[in-house]
Amino acid sequence: MGTFLSPLSWFILVFIGILLMVVAYFLFTFNSKKTGTAKYLPKGKPGAPGVCPVCCTVLRKGEQLKTKVYPSEGTDRLCSIYGCPHCYPIIEPDADRFCPVCKAPIPADSYLIARLFDRGKTDKHVRILGCRACRHA
Repeated sequence: MGTFLSPLSWFILVFIGILLMVVAYFLFTFNSKKTGTAKYLPKGKPGAPGVCPVCCTVLRKGEQLKTKVYPSEGTDRLCSIYGCPHCYPIIEPDADRFCPVCKAPIPADSYLIARLFDRGKTDKHVRILGCRACRHA
């Protein structure tokens, strides 16, 4: 007849098998979550608050647009919008830069032209006029 394993040997083998499955589960799920969040950029509706007007990426807390506001005497000022941290100065793979007016691709060294309206101390409004190509055409 054959030799049978004792109950203690079965217990040790089952325990080692379960331990290996738990370790493998955490290795594979932790790795996929880390790479999944780094590559995916949530997209928003163009013109919505908190959305980059250049690449339509929803901005996270603390992320800001890179802009340049020019001085003016009136309540509205001319400004240049370069983009968010995802599309300026380095364009991430999921961030496609397009002009919201003419829908043409915007090069990495270009920007949008806009008007900034000051409506009080906290209320501001931005109207995008176009990119350098369609605004000066």
